[in-house]
Amino acid sequence: MSLEGGATGRVFGLGKDKAAAIMEAVAANHADVLKPTLAQRIAEPVAVDDRTFADWLGEYELIYTERGLSAQTTRSMKSRLKTVNSAFGEKFVRNIRTMDIATFLATFSKAGKAPMSKAYRSLLRDVFNEAIAAGWCDLNPVDATKPARSKVKRARLSLELWKAAHAATDRPWLKRAMELALLTGQRRDDIGSMLFKDEHDGFLHVIQSKTGARLRISTSLRLEAIGLDLSSVIKSCRDRVLSKHLVHHTRTVAVAKAGNPIKLNTLTLAFAEARDKGAAALGIDLGANPPSFHEMRSLAARLHALEGRDPQKLLGHRNAAMTEMYKDGRGSEWIDVA
Repeated sequence: MSLEGGATGRVFGLGKDKAAAIMEAVAANHADVLKPTLAQRIAEPVAVDDRTFADWLGEYELIYTERGLSAQTTRSMKSRLKTVNSAFGEKFVRNIRTMDIATFLATFSKAGKAPMSKAYRSLLRDVFNEAIAAGWCDLNPVDATKPARSKVKRARLSLELWKAAHAATDRPWLKRAMELALLTGQRRDDIGSMLFKDEHDGFLHVIQSKTGARLRISTSLRLEAIGLDLSSVIKSCRDRVLSKHLVHHTRTVAVAKAGNPIKLNTLTLAFAEARDKGAAALGIDLGANPPSFHEMRSLAARLHALEGRDPQKLLGHRNAAMTEMYKDGRGSEWIDVA
């Protein structure tokens, strides 16, 4: 007995056993019947393995935008997404391996851009974590990679140097800015944006410009290391000049009118000048990378931690690892040995 293949026209022998031949023929006919119809094949979704990294980045961008971060942070993220899209966009998400990620990150570290390599590693890790959560892949190829090692370039600010710089400046608005920075632990942008109306109900209300974190800092907050509390500093910000800004010009100079807020670059330059004067008074060599205004945020974290407060809440960090990085004094503090 024999069976003819319908699609090919080939003839297959089924042997002399009639019962067995009948079973083979029935099974073959059923196999054809069970094949999906054209309509079924059209309706089938695209297999997960066929989804490209570029497809996923479109989804990820929506997820990231919903986090409500600042416009500047979001713009920076979108710029980096374009770079990773150029590198991996055409690859299937599930086909991207650890070696692919490591090779990509190495292009930055080999060019002396270790911080950039670390930034892209952090972004890619988050991209794949979200992809796993959405079912686009099962493993994160970034996890097995190692972050690039970078030398610390900017020196930490010590309390001794802060006090010397504070004493060295004759600008009242810089003194207030430095006091607010150390008491609140906020960034330069947020210090410059503080308004008198933000203080009410016993708290100074801060919405961080970078992350959107909403903080209520008690005006009774006191830092024994400098002998000041937040309420007293805010009162010191009030002077004979009418202004809505805590940190403001106290007199008109050129285009800067009394009461106007201090420009961020002016804060940076004025602090650098006071820092250098303070260092000279102490006989300290600051080296090629002296501490900037931003380093007061790290000093604040360390001082508040020493006085028993949680610096993570004060700084508005979402994870403890970031706070630990700020608490690292990088050798700026003396170690007591009894």
